[in-house]
Amino acid sequence: MRKVLFIAYQFPPCKEVGGSIRSEKFANFLKRFGWHPLIVALDSECIVNHAESVSSITRLKTLLPFSKPYELAPYGWAMNVWKKYRERKDFDVIYISCPPFPQIIAGVFIKKKSGAPLVLDLRDAWSLDPYKEGSRFKKIVYKYVFPRVERWAFFNADKIIMNTPSMLSAYKKLYPMLSSRLALIPNGYDESDFVERGCTKGVPKEEYMELLYCGRFGVGGRDPKLILEAIKLLKNTLKIKLIIYGEQPLGVLEKIKLMGLESKVTLKGQLEHSEVIKRMFETDVLLAYQENSNEGVQAVSGKTYEYLRVGKPILSIAPTGDNQNLIQQYAARYEIVTEYEVNVVVSAIKSLYADWLHGNLLSNKVKNLDYSDKYERKELTKQLSKVLTEAVGIA
Repeated sequence: MRKVLFIAYQFPPCKEVGGSIRSEKFANFLKRFGWHPLIVALDSECIVNHAESVSSITRLKTLLPFSKPYELAPYGWAMNVWKKYRERKDFDVIYISCPPFPQIIAGVFIKKKSGAPLVLDLRDAWSLDPYKEGSRFKKIVYKYVFPRVERWAFFNADKIIMNTPSMLSAYKKLYPMLSSRLALIPNGYDESDFVERGCTKGVPKEEYMELLYCGRFGVGGRDPKLILEAIKLLKNTLKIKLIIYGEQPLGVLEKIKLMGLESKVTLKGQLEHSEVIKRMFETDVLLAYQENSNEGVQAVSGKTYEYLRVGKPILSIAPTGDNQNLIQQYAARYEIVTEYEVNVVVSAIKSLYADWLHGNLLSNKVKNLDYSDKYERKELTKQLSKVLTEAVGIA
């Protein structure tokens, strides 16, 4: 087998589950396509009570004496990656999953020392990030520093993977001279996560209609205020509850209390990925949320593809574009909200509630039969294998 140095800051078991699943699934399936991944990931406290999900993995600590803030800690880790692998040449290609982005810098220098080709996998946009949150200093870095570092890294990479059509299109416009290096591999779902779920129709709740949100607010611009305001307006007229899974900032709980929604909104915290999927099957409506943005680039999280595989009705609040297009194409029952106005969200919930009252929310199917061919993780890993092979051929 050819060997790929597989650099992923977060790799299960880890605290940040969302972005790490893509890396885990790729690593698990690559051997089927002739690639042996030499995984390099962050060594953190999450590993203590969990067994590693793969064998050939090296855990490295950050060289910095702190783990937060998230934007700075990865630089110390990237320095340690460079220190560990700068003299090694026992791999055929370097693959880097990001964000965070500092390991890209280490990857470029490892490429220069080893001669191995470099493949970058951008789960989110870098300089074109539509949600440039944070301090004034951070915004200055986004405006003046990241574009220059990104350009340097892209010109030193052999292949660059984007995970949404809008991201691919935007970067082709930004770097037309690099178009041949850019590829699209979206997020997806792993069928093996679903085959043992039993009855896929779930259990209808006679007392209330349950909306389930999986993910973290407070990042990517995501603010729960809009959905909470809608629930507040409906709490006395509709039997509904919102359940939120995932580690949340303290501000979310404070907003729930200030609005008097403790009986209508429940924070459940972080669960194992398999348990979250189980809960998806047991709920009535799945909530997808992305903060409003006028930028052309959108991210589509892995949970959107899992929502679609589960087949439950989806309430999608997101800008027009990649997310909404995907849901409209494959969900059998959905409500699309693109106007960030509380009355529009209220109307969408009422429409779903009317169907729930008549027992019409139990359908469980994907509308188009080509869904698994396009978005199943094994098929996506096959595409990654092709990109890695092409990168080796270029080098």
